[in-house]
Amino acid sequence: MGKPEILDALIAVNKNNFASVLVDEADAKKLKNFTFVDFRDKAKFEKGHMDKARHVDYSDMFSYPMMEELNKSNSLIIIHDVPAVAGVIAATLKMMDYPNVYILK
Repeated sequence: MGKPEILDALIAVNKNNFASVLVDEADAKKLKNFTFVDFRDKAKFEKGHMDKARHVDYSDMFSYPMMEELNKSNSLIIIHDVPAVAGVIAATLKMMDYPNVYILK
């Protein structure tokens, strides 16, 4: 039995040392049709978040409404306090055929 696909995706992201998927706010806003998706807990989100960022509770990440809401034609910019978690989210979304996934620096 081979490695699960998620491991392959994580290895690919890690080989690039996240460099290919990291963007700062200014570069993110230059992307066509971008959406900031904040996966931090609700309290942190409510305490302060980027303008127009959408909050998605990490536990709801794979819910049908969330998947329907996030447009695959948009560039998704992942926001999370823990870089490793942001990497897992980005790799998972890439594996689910979201073509343009980035992590906010």
